[in-house]
Amino acid sequence: MGIAVMTVALLLCLLFYMYFNAQNDYLDVKEWEDQTFTSEHPLRIFFISDVHNRVINEKTLAKVGEVDLIIVGGDLVDQRTRLDKIKFNLKSLKQLNGDIFFIPGNNDHELVDHDLLGVLSQEGIGVLSNEDYVFFHHDTPIVLSGIDPYFMKPRRTLSAVDDFKDYQILCIHDPFVYRNMNKEDQKNFNLILSGHTHGGQIRLFGFGPYQRGGWVRKGNRSELVSEGYGTSLLPLRLGTKAECHKITIHSSNVV
Repeated sequence: MGIAVMTVALLLCLLFYMYFNAQNDYLDVKEWEDQTFTSEHPLRIFFISDVHNRVINEKTLAKVGEVDLIIVGGDLVDQRTRLDKIKFNLKSLKQLNGDIFFIPGNNDHELVDHDLLGVLSQEGIGVLSNEDYVFFHHDTPIVLSGIDPYFMKPRRTLSAVDDFKDYQILCIHDPFVYRNMNKEDQKNFNLILSGHTHGGQIRLFGFGPYQRGGWVRKGNRSELVSEGYGTSLLPLRLGTKAECHKITIHSSNVV
């Protein structure tokens, strides 16, 4: 009887710890110089993916401060998400005072009671579903591309990005889609932002269904796979972080 009670107590403690991990935000802050970035003004980006059914913590956003670009990298919602929660999260993101762009993820299709793209449009959020947008940062053009393999909008080829010679940011929800791209197409982009995997979300003894997220630097190309902000199915994490990201890019050419 005593062993059974102790086992139940340990399991409850583990579940509490996993729930705490899923709600305990980690703000990943990265800053670097890049010779392909030509603006004399640093570019400040806030990136968040896989919010799912969570409420974005305003205390976490207060640590971010103002930014130039806010990128939501897919799975802003899932089938559990209420409309009032969506609007609250968007209102919170607007407090960062940057232009907001959304790139669709696989779970965004689960929202059947409301038109997600319509809600985003009403809130003034730019949707990049197989589209490119030229963002002017203090007169310096920066190309933001969103690839959507989930067909929220018609597909397009990547041939258009060859026409741009400016700093290029690619956001794509699933990192495996990027890894399966043509190597020459991959070289067009300077910064690649993705999520989807949650880092495996629950890892036992270091093992999970996906690799941990993180940054990879390849020459002048920086790649991020975020472990995501929210959770799918159960609101639990073990061995992974509930994270969002503040990225600041400086030009190495500015004296």
